[in-house]
Amino acid sequence: MIRRMPKIGREKAFGAILFILAFLVLVYYLWGLVILNIPGVREWVEANAGLLLPLLNPSFQVLVGVPILIGVLLIMVIAMWIGYTMITTPAPEPLEDFDFDETEISENKEE
Repeated sequence: MIRRMPKIGREKAFGAILFILAFLVLVYYLWGLVILNIPGVREWVEANAGLLLPLLNPSFQVLVGVPILIGVLLIMVIAMWIGYTMITTPAPEPLEDFDFDETEISENKEE
């Protein structure tokens, strides 16, 4: 008997992918910033990694520089989005044109 997998929504699938990617990045950063600094581990990786050496032995500058670059880029994109929204949104009408006295009179008549 073939068992069907339950269908999940697009948002849940995107959330699962985001969770897995975030977990993998977390593990990679722990590997690069903590585990490789344990005495003897970096030397063992360099001796045994073979073709995977660039992936398994990242430099400290890359591990710190890339998140800073991504953070600055995200902040600038958000600032550009806010600026674009401010440029393209029409200005509200000034309150000087609104007659407050008529509104107060009509509210009193209803009571």
